[in-house]
Amino acid sequence: MPPSAKTPLRCLVADDEPQIGALLREALAPSGYAADVVQDGESAARKLEEHPYALLVSDVMMPHKSGVELVRELRGRGQGIPIVLMSSFLSDETLRACRTLKRIAFLQKPFSLTDLRRAISRAMEPASSNP
Repeated sequence: MPPSAKTPLRCLVADDEPQIGALLREALAPSGYAADVVQDGESAARKLEEHPYALLVSDVMMPHKSGVELVRELRGRGQGIPIVLMSSFLSDETLRACRTLKRIAFLQKPFSLTDLRRAISRAMEPASSNP
């Protein structure tokens, strides 16, 4: 369910390419998300400890901590935040590593805004319906 225009949901975007982070911030705004952007996995982990976020959109390949490591850490702490993992190349290894994790969707770069919206919808599905 998308957020209302009156109360934007906080979203964290983690991507080591500043232009992708800025593009995602702009792309998420019309859907009612207020996005903070960080450029590495460690910064994302710190932000997620400091603030409640309704959604995480993260690149897989980042410095200091990969998107997969970040997801494992979050799930290990019991954080069920919906997550969209993005990558130019989603390897079988990455997909296997996250197979058992709930409320996660994958997005292949490059992607369209429609692809992004669909991935967010999949990630936001209740945990019981998102294997």
